[in-house]
Amino acid sequence: MNNHVLHFLALATVLSACAPTEEYTPAHEKVKTRFQSAAEPAAKDAIWTSPSIFKVAVLNNRTNRDGYAQYVCEVLDEEGFKGKGVWVQVVDIASVVKGGQWTKLGEAHCP
Repeated sequence: MNNHVLHFLALATVLSACAPTEEYTPAHEKVKTRFQSAAEPAAKDAIWTSPSIFKVAVLNNRTNRDGYAQYVCEVLDEEGFKGKGVWVQVVDIASVVKGGQWTKLGEAHCP
């Protein structure tokens, strides 16, 4: 695993420890695991920062990632989150690793 991913995982671990775990379901874990795997090559990591906010970290290719965030909403719908009002944020993994900033590249509010 490269250093960028290790730093993101460390930050994600800290954030996860702050949130009450009983609010997360197996479906939350399933979606997170999918976006952390090779099944989603654009995603470099993912984390739930609350039961209704899902952040997916990607490399910044200088394009708007609202469309990708909408795609993440479609995956969430398929996994049982339809109608749950999840907010997807696509963030720049480099900005998280370098300075702990959640630099948004795109977002979508899933219906």
